[in-house]
Amino acid sequence: MGKLLQVRVSASTIDPGKVEKIWPNLSRLAYPAGNDYAPAKRGVLEIIETLRARMVVGEVAKPVAALIEPSLAKAEGLVARFEEALGSWDVNTARALSEKIEDALDEVEDRAS
Repeated sequence: MGKLLQVRVSASTIDPGKVEKIWPNLSRLAYPAGNDYAPAKRGVLEIIETLRARMVVGEVAKPVAALIEPSLAKAEGLVARFEEALGSWDVNTARALSEKIEDALDEVEDRAS
């Protein structure tokens, strides 16, 4: 690495439109109609972050929030490990964790329905 230029391994959602198709219930919770402050990027990592933010400020109904909380927390823990792996250039671990994150979101989706 240079003195000013940092080299990092990064990840992004290739097709954010598929996020809404694969997890429609979570997408409605994270990005309800008329939500002008939704993030411009609506990828896999962003839906987790947005759901947590909406739950913290009470914008997700308490019964629904209680149902999805354990699975969402699991996904957040996996994201933390994922980001650590990316920062350490551990591509194999990051790849495995990306699949686990998507599986965790499948679980959150099931609980939200």
